[in-house]
Amino acid sequence: MNKFENVDIFASLDAIMRQNTGFFQSDFDIDKEIIAKAAASPNREDKTLLWFCRPSGTHCFKERDVFLKDTAAHNTWCFYKEQTCDCVLAYAVELTGRERGKIKGNLYELDYARQYERVKDNALAADTVKLIYEHGTREIPAGQHFNGNPDTSLGKFEHFEAVPNDPDALQFLLREEKQKRDKLTPGDFKEHTAALRAGL
Repeated sequence: MNKFENVDIFASLDAIMRQNTGFFQSDFDIDKEIIAKAAASPNREDKTLLWFCRPSGTHCFKERDVFLKDTAAHNTWCFYKEQTCDCVLAYAVELTGRERGKIKGNLYELDYARQYERVKDNALAADTVKLIYEHGTREIPAGQHFNGNPDTSLGKFEHFEAVPNDPDALQFLLREEKQKRDKLTPGDFKEHTAALRAGL
């Protein structure tokens, strides 16, 4: 497993996707929106994503959400290991900034099967959902229906996020993941995509 530092994130993920994803390549347009939003976020936790591609599509999630039980991110990350035999290429994506209009960052190769085991073994409970509005937030129990309509006092609904029962445990887990990734050997991205092309 290698890391690829200071790369053009969109161009790099697109190059990887084209080696493994024959159908539903348009999923990557959704990923690009997620990545662009994360790049613009002031929240450091939003800057690390987990991305994967498979023969019929791609997915991109905040790393924090993948490690929170019963979130869409967690369930989707696990589904393709538990329910399919798809060839999955997985990467951690660390966004570092913009350079001449391009979103730059670091890619870390992941062994999807091993990362799945880490997620299953270490995922944390999140029994609360935070609803984020333009003028504030409110919390509801996870699983309770909400419609995303404007709130009379908080204004327009913007998004929601799962709230871990133990935020410190989540921060510790994310730090551990980063330390593990940082130890990967730097690789040559062109050689990496050539090897993918030859091996798939």
